[in-house]
Amino acid sequence: MRRAGTAAKQEGFNGEYDTMKIRIRAFARFREIFGEETELSVPDGTTLAGALAEFAALSPEGPGALYEQGGVLHRYVVLMKNGSRIGHASADGEVLREGDEVVVYPPVAGG
Repeated sequence: MRRAGTAAKQEGFNGEYDTMKIRIRAFARFREIFGEETELSVPDGTTLAGALAEFAALSPEGPGALYEQGGVLHRYVVLMKNGSRIGHASADGEVLREGDEVVVYPPVAGG
């Protein structure tokens, strides 16, 4: 498992703030880019959209894999939080908590 982020406290503009650890799992093509699992330390109150932005920055290919040029998630990216699918429009307001698991899937084809 890759670990990324900061220690238990970060220095903010107006002092320190607490951080939390979340886990992000990637599948198929995203696994090749990011690895299977990443533990990410993010500030308390981070949204799913904020965590994905930090996650994308972990790989040179990350931003292009997850986002269109305007910074909008590619419509084919499937997001899940703790086993429930989350729509792209909800990602900005979906606040994460300590221990949450986020899963990102690329488009899947089969037959």
